[in-house]
Amino acid sequence: MKSKMKKQLFPFLLVFAALILFSCKSEEKGSTGGLKGIEVKVGNPVNKKIIEYLNLNANTVYQKQEIVRSTFQGFIEKVEKNIGDKVQQGELLFLIKTKEADAAETTKNNSTDQSFTGVIKILARTTGTLTDLAHQTGDYVSDGEQLATIVDPQSLKIILEVPFQYSKYVVENNSYKMLLPDNKEYIARAIKRIPSVDPANQTQKIILEMENKLELPSNLNLTVKIPLGNSSETIALPKSSVMTNETQTEFWVMRLLNDSLAVKVNIQKGIEADNMIQIKEPVLNMQDLFILEGAYGLPDTAKITIQKN
Repeated sequence: MKSKMKKQLFPFLLVFAALILFSCKSEEKGSTGGLKGIEVKVGNPVNKKIIEYLNLNANTVYQKQEIVRSTFQGFIEKVEKNIGDKVQQGELLFLIKTKEADAAETTKNNSTDQSFTGVIKILARTTGTLTDLAHQTGDYVSDGEQLATIVDPQSLKIILEVPFQYSKYVVENNSYKMLLPDNKEYIARAIKRIPSVDPANQTQKIILEMENKLELPSNLNLTVKIPLGNSSETIALPKSSVMTNETQTEFWVMRLLNDSLAVKVNIQKGIEADNMIQIKEPVLNMQDLFILEGAYGLPDTAKITIQKN
């Protein structure tokens, strides 16, 4: 009887032993996982000369353009150019048949004077690029109606809108960095200041000219970087290392006490530029290590694991 009971209990004992073994391994794994902190990237502060910039919006315009207009009312018989074509001064753009000539042809007028055909040539008065075509063959146009637009690519300028309180930082004949939407950087020179301000937003227009001749479309949005002042050699950390609260009234960084522990250090930040932030207070030890990436959401004292390169 006892032997039979032992045989019946044996499978249950095996299951119980397996559960205990699994639990021990889980605890051991959890203990190891608990010791491993958040993986972060660390580095030292740097001495860097920082220039603070004011980023302002600007856009491209062509200052020289010709509005091609009809000189007679009639029907467009032929269009010689397409949008995007290069046009030379004096080149033929349109043939327009006056409505009188069109009516005469319809009624088969047998006029003996064949010197006047009733077809008017519209020629380009400037050299440039055809950017707009308002009518096509067969369209009826009135006297003075706009037919096309020709712009001079050499007349490309940058119109910068500057809040009046910052206009003193933009000096004529000085060069400034200009950032295109594709993040390519070029240099533009301030050449003219418009002596008026927009009544609504109190901004002053300043005209800039690119030092490198580029073919850019009109109305392209750009960013012009205006330096507000130079900073001497200062202690700085990357922007990614500086944390702040929701109201951005407090700022801090995480300094390493050792290879596995980091603590919060409140700071007073200064100039921000080129993804770097000046640390005005406290004076950081250049030999100390700080979390450069991965500090977001960490408590005041946090276990960390240094990321290996």
